[in-house]
Amino acid sequence: MTVDRPTFPRHSARTLRFTLGVPRNFAVSPDGTRVAFLRAPSGTDRRTMLWVADIDDGVTERVVADPRDLVGDDETLSAAERSRRERAREGAAGIVSYAADRDLRRAVFTLSGAMYVAELDGEPAIRQIPATGPVFDPRLDPTGRQIAYVAQDRVRVVDVDSGQDRDLDGQDS
Repeated sequence: MTVDRPTFPRHSARTLRFTLGVPRNFAVSPDGTRVAFLRAPSGTDRRTMLWVADIDDGVTERVVADPRDLVGDDETLSAAERSRRERAREGAAGIVSYAADRDLRRAVFTLSGAMYVAELDGEPAIRQIPATGPVFDPRLDPTGRQIAYVAQDRVRVVDVDSGQDRDLDGQDS
């Protein structure tokens, strides 16, 4: 009886050149107590999640944001996000990039054109931040209070707590 083993090229393609399941996109808190990173749950699952490793008493890793909990299995990419992923040769799905504040207490990311903020210290808390149109490339300010993002070819800023959103050119549509 012979066992069908995947060939090297097939196995390499299935694991995105053996990168799935490997941590990437690290950010370290200034006090060294937290490390945020992205990682897929296994070597064959393309769904990348946001993780935090707490370093206080040893290393404790926890999932902060799982795309399936937020949008299910139906991720929809905007044209801008699809183009960005193609340019970056990004083959993974789910949370493929994030931006954090200076103290690594909050992170912002997009899924299916929606913008989410995750609290990274303490108990995980994620909330969707209302935005004008599909969101592209959100960035937190150093204090974690405001997010700059691109929507409908305009740069916008939203206050995380109040939800007040404005066009930087003052031309709200």
